[in-house]
Amino acid sequence: MPKKTPHIQVDAFPLVDSHFSGVGHYTQGIVQAFDELAGEGKITYSLITPRNWADRLKKYDLQHYKKIIRSPIPNRVMRGFMKYHWNVPSNLLLGKGHYWFPSFLAWPTWGSDSSVVIHDVTYLAVPDCVEVGNRKYLEQTVPFSLKNAKNVIAVSQFSKEEIMKYYGYPEDKIFVAHPSVDRKHFYKRSSEEIHKVKVKYDIFSEHYILSVGNVEPRKNYGRLIEAYTKLPRNITDKYPLVIVGAGGWNNEEVRAQIQKAKEDGFKIINPKQFVLDEDMPALYSGAQFFVFTPIYEGFGMSPLEAYACGTPVIASNIASVPEAAGDAAVYIDPFSVDDIQEKLEYMVVETERDRSQWDENIKKHLESLSWRPSAEITAAALTGYPVEYFQNKRNNS
Repeated sequence: MPKKTPHIQVDAFPLVDSHFSGVGHYTQGIVQAFDELAGEGKITYSLITPRNWADRLKKYDLQHYKKIIRSPIPNRVMRGFMKYHWNVPSNLLLGKGHYWFPSFLAWPTWGSDSSVVIHDVTYLAVPDCVEVGNRKYLEQTVPFSLKNAKNVIAVSQFSKEEIMKYYGYPEDKIFVAHPSVDRKHFYKRSSEEIHKVKVKYDIFSEHYILSVGNVEPRKNYGRLIEAYTKLPRNITDKYPLVIVGAGGWNNEEVRAQIQKAKEDGFKIINPKQFVLDEDMPALYSGAQFFVFTPIYEGFGMSPLEAYACGTPVIASNIASVPEAAGDAAVYIDPFSVDDIQEKLEYMVVETERDRSQWDENIKKHLESLSWRPSAEITAAALTGYPVEYFQNKRNNS
């Protein structure tokens, strides 16, 4: 048994960022599991946030953190330090501990170990799918982060292999901590709640096919829409395609494609207003099935969210997606419009015939992924303590 309780310093910026992304969901899941570990006395931890954003942490109802550290360094200044590889020891200002950086960027920490989460290397593997400014920034800063950190956390085995491939990073210094899903938030919602949320976002149809993700090249909406418009009209008339995707970039062609399909009488719904996180479980729950067709993904949490709401999934058969979707998904070749069309039609027929046929595999896959083991792996990578130290009695039984 270690003599000293390890202390973890968490870069909590993804939790308070105005744009709460998949990285934010990942950070939330790990931090909530850290809070559980702290409640058991296995660790202590603190949360580092931009000075003026600390109050945004209240909504997470964390009970066992040691303190919130309001960083005296503005985030834009720290990003500038990272961009130009200025070796400024941030821990001299923020305190000692094992630093966990959940979003690609590991600040220099002299005398303090750190781990950085590299979610994917999209900016290297498929650079045309990443906005130019963001791509150049990651190309400049990630190598500096890898130099600063003691080791790396990957969100999938696929991402681990990609980090090794593109950076030559040692295999024994990369730890895989999969994402999971918050089952307290994502669960099957009532027909009343589903109806209320559908009306809120102008979905006036009993049935629909759902896809979720920013409207950008990597998400492959162009091929999905083309495949959808090739379906028999009796299917498309009954099942609108609902695309929940805000922001994004380089999406003018897809936007024009959606408009053209609408003019041709197809029911493609892309809510103009931002869809709140609190409304997503009802949208997943109300869908006939969920479609996830990216051409590259570090993990992809959307299939897990759909599963948790009881919704079957069509998913891409490439990159990390099979790790995320498991044996419960119906897989497609994301580069084949014909295959996407065929599987869409197949899913309509099969979900109408017996929607429960996926239930057992969905249940098994959800049970195979949990935030607690991923937090234990992360804590072990950070501290050098054996992972068994962080496991509770349930894990050991």
